Amino acid sequence: MESELKNKQRAARRIEVVAEPSNLFWVLHLAGWLGISLLTYLSLSLPYDQFEPSYLAHNIAQSVAGMLVSLPLRYLFRWIWQWPLWARAFVVVLVTLLLSALWAVLRLEMFILMTQERADLWADFGGWLFPSIFVFATWSALYHVIKYYQLLQSEQRNLIRLESERRREALKLAQAESAARDAQLQLLRYQLNPHFLFNTLNSVAALINSERAADAGAMVSRLGGFLRYSLDGQERSMVTVAHELDALSQYLAIEQVRFSDRLSVSINASDEARRCWVPSLIVQPLVENSVKHALGNAERAGEIRIDVQRVNEFITICVEDSGPADRRVEEIERIAGSMLEQPGVGVANTQARLKNLYGSAASVFAGVSKLGGICVTLNLPASEEDPRS
Repeated sequence: MESELKNKQRAARRIEVVAEPSNLFWVLHLAGWLGISLLTYLSLSLPYDQFEPSYLAHNIAQSVAGMLVSLPLRYLFRWIWQWPLWARAFVVVLVTLLLSALWAVLRLEMFILMTQERADLWADFGGWLFPSIFVFATWSALYHVIKYYQLLQSEQRNLIRLESERRREALKLAQAESAARDAQLQLLRYQLNPHFLFNTLNSVAALINSERAADAGAMVSRLGGFLRYSLDGQERSMVTVAHELDALSQYLAIEQVRFSDRLSVSINASDEARRCWVPSLIVQPLVENSVKHALGNAERAGEIRIDVQRVNEFITICVEDSGPADRRVEEIERIAGSMLEQPGVGVANTQARLKNLYGSAASVFAGVSKLGGICVTLNLPASEEDPRS
């Protein structure tokens, strides 16, 4: 893509070098020689009282001759424009001197013929030559100055056009990356909901088989509320911590029906943390992981603690559980160390979501909890502003 843009820029530059606004040239060319004629009249005719028609005719004739003699310079300069600078400078100087001499000869010869002045004026040819050199050197210098100014303008237009193309390509790339990231995040979210739904429906079936119809009805009702939040969350990728904890309470209420009095839950969040925005359903898979891998295999009652605090510019979310009573610390450490490396649902998906959303600004840690199970800690940037605004 970069090479293609550079090729476009070089092609545009070549076009700009060859192309020349013809109307501008003729306006400047005619205006310049008209100015020479007027200047000659004011500097020679008026001071020397040369008002005879022959002198005025010579003034006009020499300007017309100069206009015609200088015209080939335009096409010659365009033809040698791509030459090396030293070669081009040599040709410009040489041709300017030659055409200046030619114009001086024409001026002097027409002056002798039209004004009937004496023929020995040729002895003063140098007085005619040096003004001619000045006029043609000025013509050549102005041509190059205007040409380089036009090239500078075209180069600036090329750079602006190139920068615009780069920005459009960058915007397309950013949009593609954003779409890919959203698709990946959506896939991760879809992996979570069926997992939870499968476990809950199994529990509802177990409650019905155990003739606990009231508990089954309560679980189905809470399940409907949580799934409604989950579906709404697909449209709202970011929510406040307060909103996230409310949804988590619905999820935990379902799990408490499932585990009855075996599950104890405590949620602690500071007011500063509750106002911050986090990815929706970012805590639920961590709690689900604690329920499934810790309390689900424990015969005794278990405990889950959720703590959310704002520490400077970060939100810290800790989810820890008591774990089964028969596991040793070394085994818990091994399980915690492998949680971040196993693809799928739970902690690994949470880590993938945070990496896509925040890059290296967010982190996930897993270790041994003081309760005896596993503690998973999320650190992510704190923001009290709705990212959609």
